[in-house]
Amino acid sequence: MAIAIPITSALLAAIASILARMLLKDIPTKKILSVNFFIMAITLLFLSPLFYKFIFSWKSIGLVFLIAIIDTLANYFYFKTFEKTEASIAVPILSLAPIITFLFSAIFLAEFPPVINIISAMCIMILVIIFSTDFKNLPRFNTTTLYPALLSSLLFGISAIPSKYLLSTLRATNAPTLYMIRAILIGLFSLLIFKDSFKALDLKIYTFIFVRGLFVIGQWVLLYYALTLGSTGVAITLGNITPIFVFILSLLFLKEKPTLKKVLVSILILVASFFI
Repeated sequence: MAIAIPITSALLAAIASILARMLLKDIPTKKILSVNFFIMAITLLFLSPLFYKFIFSWKSIGLVFLIAIIDTLANYFYFKTFEKTEASIAVPILSLAPIITFLFSAIFLAEFPPVINIISAMCIMILVIIFSTDFKNLPRFNTTTLYPALLSSLLFGISAIPSKYLLSTLRATNAPTLYMIRAILIGLFSLLIFKDSFKALDLKIYTFIFVRGLFVIGQWVLLYYALTLGSTGVAITLGNITPIFVFILSLLFLKEKPTLKKVLVSILILVASFFI
């Protein structure tokens, strides 16, 4: 379960990524960021009688706000990265989050996974970077990519720590409730950053955002649940193999042509996942 659930999360993230490609062809990211989170929050609010759990305390409230602030900034810098450069240049830096998670989970959660798990996770991370990198584009790399990408990676890596503490140590909430509250707060924070978010969107766009949001909800609820099952670093590593599933889905449904490098690296990543 500790392996299958984050891998399933990565699969759902891949579907959401392909849908995002379609959505963002004609619409700037800043116009849908807060709308996206509000629609997911409303969806979960309707379903909340089935799962809602939150034990109020100053610590639990503080941790939820901390997670939302970190993830709002992480999303902001994530999209800022793609404003400045292509995915083939940005993704390798954005894939460094598991390193941060392993480091901070050891410091703050006293998590020390078996050495084979750490080695396997590092191998997976390196393979994801190799898979995602277009080495022909590296000469175009510059500091406008480096700083926002590093900040996004750092923040996403850190965010897993208070999430794990809230879910497992305090047991103050569960995965769907945490994501619902997180979506509400990120939606509000994003609205403060991008004030014109609700302009120039029609019903068709709202419907598309809703459908994509179902996959994003599944992705994050499973990832949060995976945090409660074992090593935080391992869960984040497996949850970050999304590019592999994007590649597989693109072959199946978008008829993209495979390359030998991507086929071999995909196989190696899937094999390495079962050694954790």
